[in-house]
Amino acid sequence: MAASISLPLLTSGRKKQWSYSSLFFSLFYFVPLLFGALPDFKTSAIIAGLYLGFVSLYLTTIHLPHHRLLYGLGAMLTLAYVASVFSPGGAVIFGFIAFIVGYYYRTLISTLFIVFIVASLVVLQSSIFAGQTYFFIASAVNVIVLFGFGVMERKETIHQILEANQAASLSTLTAIAERERIGRDLHDVAGHALSSISLKAQVAEKLLEKGQIDNAKKEVAELSRLSQSLLSEIRQTVSGIKHLTSHEELTRLVNKLTENSIVVNADLNKSALGMLSPLQETQLALIAREAITNILRHSDANEVSLRVYTQTDCVHMKISDNGQNQIKKEGNGIKGMRERAQEIQGTLLISKSDKTEVHLTIPVVTS
Repeated sequence: MAASISLPLLTSGRKKQWSYSSLFFSLFYFVPLLFGALPDFKTSAIIAGLYLGFVSLYLTTIHLPHHRLLYGLGAMLTLAYVASVFSPGGAVIFGFIAFIVGYYYRTLISTLFIVFIVASLVVLQSSIFAGQTYFFIASAVNVIVLFGFGVMERKETIHQILEANQAASLSTLTAIAERERIGRDLHDVAGHALSSISLKAQVAEKLLEKGQIDNAKKEVAELSRLSQSLLSEIRQTVSGIKHLTSHEELTRLVNKLTENSIVVNADLNKSALGMLSPLQETQLALIAREAITNILRHSDANEVSLRVYTQTDCVHMKISDNGQNQIKKEGNGIKGMRERAQEIQGTLLISKSDKTEVHLTIPVVTS
């Protein structure tokens, strides 16, 4: 099951900070230079240039989608071999490769990859760094340890994705069960009453045909009473329907963006959402859902901001993204968003400059 899961990039969510800050440990690349004779200027320039090349390749590789990852890993591996020729510090690069491999690939593939790397280190040890055992020991330990970190990060990420999927499935099942309950309740409430109304209507019709006006009026009055009673019971049943909780829906949308490797800056004021009526909550959640769907389908954004706050007796929701591929013409989705805003006496503004921003304003009654 885990094999079919699409892992988020190492530059998404909380992984982004670690992926960049871990470059600090790459400075161990220069440690071997401190324990031996300093190379001449040309060799030093080459060593420094190879390090800058590694940093550039590493930052490029962690941004690559899975189907292009081998290109980045191949380039990093080649650079690691070349750097090891000039300095034992090149061993550091193999560790970063091992971490990426451990995170993205399944056990069999990643293990074969690491075996290949270790075999390469043995060749380098015997051919280039003969007599310098510390090169092989340091590089092998570095590779194995960082590979282990990559594998653990992979397992944790898969576990989080599975938990999120299970929560989504449970939410769907709950919604289905709620619809079925509503259907049963409406059937029970309306079934008998509609049968009685139909029967009374037929009786009234026959009485009118026979000229029994007074009796027909009684049946019509009974029809009115039955219909009012049915309407009251239907309202009571519908009032038990759970409205769409805006905070839960917004949280779900944030998780959905994160699962698609989009960095989300969310600030959801729960007390502000609590000021809305059930209808306003539902419409806000549906507008947010449509806006996020548009971002996922039509934008190449990698950062989204979602804010809910209060200002001047209004609840505001702002959704903005940094995508460039935007829809030039407003379709039915955006038209529906505007209609939902109007239904709750709100206003919806959509601006498109250097970024796209959806701004919903909902007036609320404060006590």
